[in-house]
This record gives sequence, structure tokens and C-alpha cells, in this order.
Amino acid sequence: MARVINSLQKITGTIQNATFYTIMGGDTVYLRTKGGPSKSMIKRSARFAKVRLNNNEWAGCAKMGSYMRHALGGAMELADFPVIGSMNAIAKKIQNTTVGEEHGKRGLYLSKNRDVLLGFNVSRKQVFESVVRVPIKTSLDRETASAQVIIPSINTEMYLYNFRNLPFFRFFVSMCPVSDMIYSEENKKYVVADPDFTYYGDGKDSDWFPGNGQIPEQTFDLQATLPHFTKQELPVPECITLVLAIGLEFGKVGPDGKPTPVKYAGCGKVFLVS
Repeated sequence: MARVINSLQKITGTIQNATFYTIMGGDTVYLRTKGGPSKSMIKRSARFAKVRLNNNEWAGCAKMGSYMRHALGGAMELADFPVIGSMNAIAKKIQNTTVGEEHGKRGLYLSKNRDVLLGFNVSRKQVFESVVRVPIKTSLDRETASAQVIIPSINTEMYLYNFRNLPFFRFFVSMCPVSDMIYSEENKKYVVADPDFTYYGDGKDSDWFPGNGQIPEQTFDLQATLPHFTKQELPVPECITLVLAIGLEFGKVGPDGKPTPVKYAGCGKVFLVS
């Protein structure tokens, strides 16, 4: 891959067989040229048998990456770099830890590598701790599929870094279950190990607060909401990982006179996994 350096004007787009593009979060212009083996060759030729196995596993990584991004809740809206690629890469690392399974069908067991998500920040320019400078209390309980977040009272002049100098801000929290991924011989593709717990998390937003002044303590109680939730179904199955994420977004006055979020003006982080 070539890079365009010291150009007087940024170039993007396609010219003949060359494509110029940028990556989210950076100003460098990259150059990619067309070429390589055809799709038909990759699909049928014996030379590309290993490539087909790798592509099959990568499909599972992309699915796992999607579920992990979903677990970030509203924090995904604040990402200032390509989180999709980062999450897919994390999924591949998880898959590479799997032993004793056939190449091309290796499962992705987040439940055995939960700490890989701990502390993940969706913003590289402004990490959560540099913006919110107060100790946040968090708890995550697998026995009840619940979580609690307590954000203490904040003196915004002392303990909030309003890096865009915007008039409003609010918090959001989310707790979401993420299932391990396994290869289904019946379906010939990767599927979640336990669909009952997939997508049934909980998320809440605070009110909008002014950017200046003393903000009262905030408490958020979160509970997984299974469609057929019963006490007999708890605790959470071992193949499920609970992810607790917290974010803060800044806002401005919208067309209707009410606060509205400003794109990329905020931060978010994975605080707990269990």
C-alpha cells in the first residue's frame, strides 16, 4: 500500500486502476491499485485452498466484531477512528487462541478472553479519563444479569474537560451480552452459541446538563431484558459475556431550541466485562 505524502491538495477517488482514500481519524491519503487473483480463482483453484479457509474464519471474526460493537451502545456514535477494523482484529486474536478445532471452522470464545475488551476506548483523541475526572463506581452481576453505575456529583469547572467548549453534555450507559461464536455444520456458517441472550441488554441516558456548574450524582440501574425472562434462566450462561460501557457526549442548541448531540464530541469506554 502506497501513501501520498506532502501533497499540496488532498486527493481522493479512483483514477483508472488506482484508488486514493483516507482512513477515519487520520489525514494521510493512501493509494491502492487494482489487481490480484479473480474471485473465481479464489473460490475454485486448489492454490487458494488455505485462503478459502482463512476467508471463512474471517467471516466469523466480522460477525463477532459486529456483536462487540453493538455492546458499546451509544458510544459507537462517538468513535473518532475505525472501530470496525479494531473490533474485527480483536475478534481474530480471540480466534487465534482456539486450539483443537479444524482450521476454517475455529470458534471465537470471548468467554475465555473477556479482558481483551476491558478498557477499550472509542476515542483516541480524548480518552474517557481525560474528560471525566471523577471516580465512577460500577458493578456487574452475572447472577442477576444486572449492572449499576454511580457517577458522583461533578464540578464541571474542575473535573470535566469540555474540549469542544459546547454548552451541554450528558452521560449514557449500556450493558449488553455478547455470545461466543461457533461454526454450524448445519448452516455452513458462524452462528452465536446462545441466541437467547443476544441483543437483549439495557441502556440509559442521563438528562442534558449545562456545561458549567455543579452536576448532581447520577445512578443508573441496568437489567437484561430477555423476551422470556425467568429466574430459572439465570445465572447467565458461561458462553455469554456481559459488557458494561459508559460514555459522555457534548451537545449544542438544535433547530428546535433543545440540546442535540455534536458528532465526535465525546468519549466512551468499556468499564467492566464479566
